[in-house]
Amino acid sequence: MEHAPTIDLSPAFGGSESDRLKVAMQIDSACKSTGFFVAIGHGVEETFLKNVVDSSREFFHLPVSEKVKVAPPGPNHFRGYLGLDTTALASTLDIETPPDLCESFNVSRFDDPVMRSRVQRPGAEAVFCENMWPENPEILRSAYEAYFAKMEHLCSEILKLMAIALELPEDWFEEKFENPTSLLMANWYPPVTGEVPSGQLRRGEHTDYGAFTIVAPEQIPGLQIAVEDEWIDVGLVENGYVVNIGDLLARWTNDRWTSTLHRVVVPDDYNYRKRDRISIPFFFQPSYTAEIKTIPTTVRGDKKSSYESVISGEWITAKSMSMLE
Repeated sequence: MEHAPTIDLSPAFGGSESDRLKVAMQIDSACKSTGFFVAIGHGVEETFLKNVVDSSREFFHLPVSEKVKVAPPGPNHFRGYLGLDTTALASTLDIETPPDLCESFNVSRFDDPVMRSRVQRPGAEAVFCENMWPENPEILRSAYEAYFAKMEHLCSEILKLMAIALELPEDWFEEKFENPTSLLMANWYPPVTGEVPSGQLRRGEHTDYGAFTIVAPEQIPGLQIAVEDEWIDVGLVENGYVVNIGDLLARWTNDRWTSTLHRVVVPDDYNYRKRDRISIPFFFQPSYTAEIKTIPTTVRGDKKSSYESVISGEWITAKSMSMLE
C-alpha cells in the first residue's frame, strides 16, 4: 500500500472532463485511505517557494532579540513569531510532551482592516488580527504575499477536484470559502547536535484543524503519519507538495476522508540531525462563519451523519488556543 501516493495534478488543469474525473478519483482514493498524498504537476514555479524558504531561514537565523519584535503581543493574538518552548501540538490531543523543538512564523490574508471588520463575531479577533511583519529580511513580506496568492489559487483548484470526487458540482464549496481564513506558516527546526529528552519531537503528533493543508518540506526526512498503530515515513518527492486532510473536511465528509495523525521526528541520521530544516505549510480554511455540516452525498444507506454542525472559525480558534503553552 502506498501510504502517501504521488498524484500528478497537471492533467486536471485545463484537461478534459474525463481527465479531471480521473485525477479526482485518485484524490478520493488517497483521502479515504490515509488522507495524505504528494502533489506534483501543481504549476507553482519553484522560485516562489525558494524565496519564502530563503527569507524564512534568514529571519530564523537572526538573534532572538530581533525575532521577538514580531512575537504576538498577547495570548489571543495568533500571528507572528513563536519561539522554542512555546508550542506543543500534541497538547491539542491532551497528550503531554516536551515543547516542540521548533520555531515558527505565520501570517494570514487579513492585513486589510476593512476585510477584518466584515466579521463581527465574539471570539473572532484572534483570527482577524494584523500580521506582524519583520523589518528584516526586507524581501520576506513580498515573498510571503506572492506565495500566499499562489497557494490560494492552487487550493481553490484542488477543492474543485475534491467536489468532483464527492459527486458534487465543482463550485459546491465556493460559498464556504468566500473569505477563507487560510494561514501561511514557516516552521524552522534547528540543528540537533546532542541528546534530546525522552519524547522530544520537532513537531508533536497532531491532526490539522481546517479543510486541508499543503506542505512544502525541504528534502530532509522527518514527517511521519500514523498507519495501523505504526509511524510511517512520508517519502520525499522532488518539487512535490504534501497534501493532507484536516479535521473539518473529515467531519464534512462524514469520515469518508481521513484526518490522520502526523508528527515530525528528529532524524536518526546525524547528517540530517545536524542540519536545520524548514517546512512551509499552507493551511486552507473556510470562511470564519461557514457552517460545517455533513455533505449530503456522504450520507447513504446505513452511513448516517456522525457529527453535529460546527462553525469553522470557532472550531479552529479553540484548537489553536489549546496548542499554546
